[in-house]
This record gives sequence, structure tokens and C-alpha cells, in this order.
Amino acid sequence: MHSNHITRRRALGMAAAIGASGLLANRSAYAQQKMAIMADYFGALMNTSVFAVGMEKGFYKTPQVEVTDLLTGGGGGTAVRNMVGGNLDYGVISTSAILGGIKSGLDIKIVHGAVRTMQDLFWVSMPNSGIKSIQDLKGKKIGFTRPKSISETMAKWKLKQAGMDGQVTLVSLGAVGAGLSALESGGVDAALILEPLWSARKGRYQIVFDLAELPPMSQMVGVASGKLIKEQPEVVRALVKAWDQSVTYTYSNGEDAAAIISKRYGAQTLPLDVAVSAVKSMQKIKFWSRGELDMAAMNLMVDAMREQGEWTGPANIASMVDQSFLPAELRSA
Repeated sequence: MHSNHITRRRALGMAAAIGASGLLANRSAYAQQKMAIMADYFGALMNTSVFAVGMEKGFYKTPQVEVTDLLTGGGGGTAVRNMVGGNLDYGVISTSAILGGIKSGLDIKIVHGAVRTMQDLFWVSMPNSGIKSIQDLKGKKIGFTRPKSISETMAKWKLKQAGMDGQVTLVSLGAVGAGLSALESGGVDAALILEPLWSARKGRYQIVFDLAELPPMSQMVGVASGKLIKEQPEVVRALVKAWDQSVTYTYSNGEDAAAIISKRYGAQTLPLDVAVSAVKSMQKIKFWSRGELDMAAMNLMVDAMREQGEWTGPANIASMVDQSFLPAELRSA
């Protein structure tokens, strides 16, 4: 009788232990969300390169979330379509694309800042051309990417600021590489370049003008789906924190960050010396936001979209943003 009682007690204890371990397994499976995220321009430009740092340093592997893959898009609306079509619940994509997407009814919110300036864009000329400043471009040709692109708008704004409206011919040349080929063959007098291409070709061109004197404009932001925000806010909070950690590490440890980015992009795509130079350029212009959102910089992006014919009517940016996942010191008033 006594032995049966002990056996039964043991059996009950074992059953309870098994049940508890099953419950813990379920809870941990629920708690750590494994997910792919959208990282637009990753592997090509510097915009989302800090994701490489975060992945390498383990910032994107937390009790709440493990990022398993970084998916990249073709920029702009393509990235938004890829994100929605791929059922991705978080990503860093262009501000203009997401503002347009939210305006059209997508259930997405901006949850943190990502790239805080357009200063990575600048225009170059050939060293022997005699064109060393924007004033030297009077009566000349400037290349940009596509009609209604941000590069066209920035070139126009810069010319207007310099008092040179209508004194320069703007030419659409497609991809940045095609624009530089046109520059080298004499098709245009100045062409757009950005990192890391500038660091790779630094000796071949001279800078004519940059965008340093224009007010900051929000280039890219971190976004999350309404579903993720509602159902797993702790995952959103972890992703926002991981972005902050990745940016902070890159600013504080530039050479190590550059080595990681070079490794993740591939040494043939981004050689180490080029990566180091590009990261230094990004540090200098304070390219990345730790997460803070500049409302004026986002409204300036809307102004650019209006000029491109991509926005009509008022813009209620505040309704498109959820700052609750940011630490208090990074929230804007």
C-alpha cells in the first residue's frame, strides 16, 4: 500500500514535471519569434549596413526575437511591395515609400528613425574638367537617376538654393553606375555618386557639390505591421532596441563595424579598405539615427513628394508614427 502510494506520488510528480516542461517549451517558442526582416539596399549601399553589425554581435538574437534572414528590395515602392507580399512584419525602408503606403491604406506604422539625412548623396565631375563648384555648372548638364526620384528633387533644390534655377540641364541616366559612365564619356558634366562607390573610386572624380547646406531630410525609417504591434509588442521593442545598439556600436567602433560589414557584404563586393572609408564618411555626417524621429525632416520628405507629384493634400505624420517603442530619451515632442 505504502509503496503504491509512493509510486503514484512519483508518477504524479513526473506527470507534473512533463506538463511543466511542455508549458515552458510552448511559452519559450511563443516568446522568441523567429523572423525574416526587410533591409532595403542591404548588400549594396550603406543605408542598412548596420544590420550586419547587429546580426554579428547578437543584438538581433534576444529572448523575444531572433532575426533569421535579411531580405532586400529594389528601393522605394518595390521594398514596400516585397515586405507586404512576403508577409514581413518589420523592416527599414525609404521614408517616402512608407508614407505613400500608409496613405494608401497599409496597416503599418513608423516605429523608429533609421537614416536621418540625404547627405550621402553628392555630385562629382572629372578632375580635368575645371568644374569644381555648383556655379561652374552654369550652362552644363547634371545627371540624376530617374524622373521624380529623390536625386532629381535634391539636385533641383540645390540649384535653387544656389540661385541657378533654369541655368542647368538635368539629365535622367538611370542607375548611379550608368550616370558615372556618362560622366566619364562626356555625356554629362556632373553625376550623382554615394557610398560605398565614392570610397571605391575616390581618386577618379572631384566633388562639385553636396547637400550639407540643405536641412536634414528623413531618408529611411523602421516600420512594423499593425499585426506585430498589436500581438507582439515585445518583439517590436526588441527590434527597435537592436537597431539602436547596432548604430551605437558602429559609431563607437567604426573599424570593427566596417570589417563586419565587409565580411557580410562579401570582400569582392565591399573590400575592407573601402568599407572602412565608407563607414568613416557615414560617421562624419551622422548618417544613421539611433531611433529618434525628426518630424520636421519627415515633413520635408512630404514636401519633396509633393514636388514629385506623389503626394496631395495635408500630411498628418503624427498619425503614421508610434513612438511608444522608443526609450523616453529618443522620443520627439
